[in-house]
Amino acid sequence: MPIQLSPERLADLLIDPRESLDLEIKNWLDLRNDNDAKAIFAKAALALANHGGGFILLGLTETESGCVEAEGRPASLDGYTQDVINGIVQNYSDPAFHCAVHIVARGDDRLFPVVVVPGDHRSPVRAKRAGPHGNIVQDNAIYVRKPGPRSEVPTSGQDWDALLARCLANRRDEMLDQIRDLISGAVPAAALPAAPAKLDQWIEQCLARWDALVANLPADAPERCPHGFHYFAYELSGDVRAIPPGQLPELLQRSVARHTGWPPFWFPTRRGIEPYPIDGVVECWLGGDTEPGTFGQRDAAHSDFWRISPEGYAFLLRGYQEDGLEQRPPATLFDVTLPVWRAGEVLLHAEKLAANLIDGPATVSFAVHYRGLAGRSLTSVTGDRLLFDGHVARQDAITMRTMVEAASVAPNLPEIIHPLLAPLYALFDFFDLPMVLVNEELGKMRKGNF
Repeated sequence: MPIQLSPERLADLLIDPRESLDLEIKNWLDLRNDNDAKAIFAKAALALANHGGGFILLGLTETESGCVEAEGRPASLDGYTQDVINGIVQNYSDPAFHCAVHIVARGDDRLFPVVVVPGDHRSPVRAKRAGPHGNIVQDNAIYVRKPGPRSEVPTSGQDWDALLARCLANRRDEMLDQIRDLISGAVPAAALPAAPAKLDQWIEQCLARWDALVANLPADAPERCPHGFHYFAYELSGDVRAIPPGQLPELLQRSVARHTGWPPFWFPTRRGIEPYPIDGVVECWLGGDTEPGTFGQRDAAHSDFWRISPEGYAFLLRGYQEDGLEQRPPATLFDVTLPVWRAGEVLLHAEKLAANLIDGPATVSFAVHYRGLAGRSLTSVTGDRLLFDGHVARQDAITMRTMVEAASVAPNLPEIIHPLLAPLYALFDFFDLPMVLVNEELGKMRKGNF
C-alpha cells in the first residue's frame, strides 16, 4: 500500500532539502529512454525500501550553498508518472512494491517529482536483474542505505542486523494490528504520572526562553505563533549515560523519528537554522533563520522551537499547520488527525532517544499542551475524514499527561495515544475520539518509516 501524505507534508520535503539516509536527491533522469538512468533510480528505490522507506526528489542537485534545480529540465513531466516509476520498480525489485509519485511545487512554484518509497516490507527486497552491461545494479543484490549517504550492499553484521530487525518489526506490527482489530478498546489506558515537578520546571524554562527569542518580533509575526501553538515535553528517567558534548549532535540526529516530511526535533545542518549549545542544552529555533531573504518568511507551522537536554529532557513548540491554509482565516480550524500524528511522532522520538541515552529500562513522563483553541472548528484538512458539523471549542487551552515505559511505546502506541488525547477532542462539543481513527492514522504515519 502506498504511503498517504497530504500536499502540505509533501511540500515540507522541498524546504531546504538535504540528502540523508531516508532522502535521495537525483537530477533530471530520463526514466523513459535511458537504461542507465533507470538502473540508477532502481538502486536508490531498492536501498530506501530496505532502509524502511523514504523519498526520492528528482530534478535537483546539491551544491555547497544548498539544493538547487539541476540543469536539463524536460519540456513536460510526463516521464515521471506512477506507471513509469512503478514499471522500473517492477522490472528490478523482488518482491515488487508500489511507489507513490507526486508532482510538488517548491517555494518558487517550480514543479518537481517526489517519489515516496514504502518501507513496510516483511522481508529484504533484492534486485532481480542487473543493470545495463552488469553495471550500477547487480543481479540478486540487496542494497541498503549507509552513512554518506550512499546505497550499497550490506558488508557487516551490523548492516544485516538492522535490515533483518526492521523486517521482523514490520511482521510484529502487522500481527499486533490484527490483534487490535479483534480486541479494539479492550487494552487498559496508560497510567497517569505522579506530580512531575522537574518536568514542569523544564517546561517553564523552555517557554521563558522562547518568549525571550520572539520578544522583538512584531505582534503578528508568524514566527511567534500569534494564533496559538502546541508543545510536547517529556522527561526520561533511568540510568542516563554521560555523553560528551561533541557527540550530542550525532546522537540527536540518530534519535529523529522520521515518519513524515517534517519530523519533530528535526536536526538541520544549514547555517542559520542549525542547532547550537546554550545553557548546557541543545537548542534550535527555525523561526530565527538568518539566511538572507528568509527571516520573516516562515509560517508558524515551520518555525519550530526545540530544546533537548543531555539529562533526558526534551521540548518542542510548533504553530498550527491549519493556520497556513489560504482558503480559511487563521484560528478557525482544528484538524482531526494532526494531533494523533504529532503525539505519535514525539512519543516514538522519546523511545529512540531513550535507547540512545539510557542504559537499561527507561520511563517517559510526557506532557502535551494546546493553546489557542477557542473558536476553532474540528475538521479534516485533507477531506478524508467525514465529521459532524458544529464541533467548536470554547476552552482556549488544555494540558494532558501520561507516563509509560519507553520500551512499551512502539507496540502500544494507539493504546497510549487514545486516552492521552481524548480530553483534547472532548473540548470540541464533547467529540468522542474514535479508537479506530487513532489506529488507522497511526498506521498511516508508521508506514512512512523513513
